[in-house]
Amino acid sequence: MNNLLQILNIASPLLLITIAALISEYAGRMAMFLDGIINLGAFLFYTFAVKTGLAFPSILISVLLCTLMIFIAERIASLLHGNMFLVSLALNIFCSALVTLLSAQIFGTRGVLYSPDFKFDPVTARIYTSTICLGISIITIIILKNTRLGLSIRISGSDTQVLDGRGISSDAIKSLSWCITAAFGAFVGCSMALRLSSFVPGMSGGRGWTALAAVFLGKKNPLLVLLAVIVFALCEYLSTYIQNISFFANMPSSILLSLPYLIALLLIIIIPKRK
Repeated sequence: MNNLLQILNIASPLLLITIAALISEYAGRMAMFLDGIINLGAFLFYTFAVKTGLAFPSILISVLLCTLMIFIAERIASLLHGNMFLVSLALNIFCSALVTLLSAQIFGTRGVLYSPDFKFDPVTARIYTSTICLGISIITIIILKNTRLGLSIRISGSDTQVLDGRGISSDAIKSLSWCITAAFGAFVGCSMALRLSSFVPGMSGGRGWTALAAVFLGKKNPLLVLLAVIVFALCEYLSTYIQNISFFANMPSSILLSLPYLIALLLIIIIPKRK
């Protein structure tokens, strides 16, 4: 039972990021900035929480600022007819650079940030963040499958003429998809900072890329995407605890920690593409 709870704690934030990636993929604008926005969201949450002493408002501020930044960048790129794939990649690099710059300017270091004013009970933090991530994910899937807005998002990348013909702006839906993706990614970053009671550079740990892999493997089907998330969460759990097994005791930890990414690569290679 304890093992299942630990796997669930790993899977919950990953599922929310994957849903975010799925929404952007539906809109035809793959969110390559997910990893960066997770790190930026975590950093902003830590900064505001330490400076104000208020955790919950700091989460809201972090999510709103990250969403606003992505919205502004998306609007400018869209109006200038920019390549959204390259814009997304550039935003990922920009988020990482912004975290480094702000960390050096505000805290005088580019390393791990820790403060007595930013300390949370790890068990409580995991319970709350897992519950919220799962709740948001389930509600989002229901909206995507059963509402007019969900239908508009699902066809915004493939059937823009249908939306425009019915008086629904496909451009607005695509913009909304990136805003939702940014908000979900930033919240997951806040959740990770809560769990660690600190900010660690690169704390996303490649989960944004793992989420994109899950969307690819699940072929945009929410149920298959959920299955891919469970597989990756199980691999991450095994990579963490497999070192306690005597057979793997002498194996380099770097190889064990890369297990989720090796599994992702293997699945991408062996699973055939849809014709």
